[in-house]
Amino acid sequence: MADIIKSLAFNVNIFFAQIILFLSLWFLLGNLFFKPILGRLKQRDKDIADTYHTVQQMQHEMETLRADYLVRIAEVEAEARGRIQTAIKEAQGERERILSEARVQSEQTLQQSVSDMEREKAEALVSLRATMANMAMTALEKILGSAADPTVLRASIDSSIAGSAARN
Repeated sequence: MADIIKSLAFNVNIFFAQIILFLSLWFLLGNLFFKPILGRLKQRDKDIADTYHTVQQMQHEMETLRADYLVRIAEVEAEARGRIQTAIKEAQGERERILSEARVQSEQTLQQSVSDMEREKAEALVSLRATMANMAMTALEKILGSAADPTVLRASIDSSIAGSAARN
């Protein structure tokens, strides 16, 4: 054990040499190895922070664009609804106009038809009266022969037919 203690004896020259060697290695490694690595790590941290900042800006920009897009969609939908409502109102107005024109035209056609029927009825009655008068004249001439005056008979038949037509 004495050998071990003797071998562990403290030597001041070796101690100072080791401290100088340690400090020079520390300085050498610090300048050649640690400074570039620490600089690279700081640069990487800065790049990551910049990337996060850029991502946040892009997210904010995307949210702004999304909000604008939703507003535009709402405006387009509102405009479309307005145009559809306008088209519906115009179509209803056009429908009413067409129906009104059809009613007027059907009333005119009906009035024309009624007046045509009345005119034809009057013509038919006149024709029927003339036919009846001719038939009555023929029958009376056959019955009475030449004893009756045809002008007086014609006037009498016409007045009888006109009187019966006036009662109807």
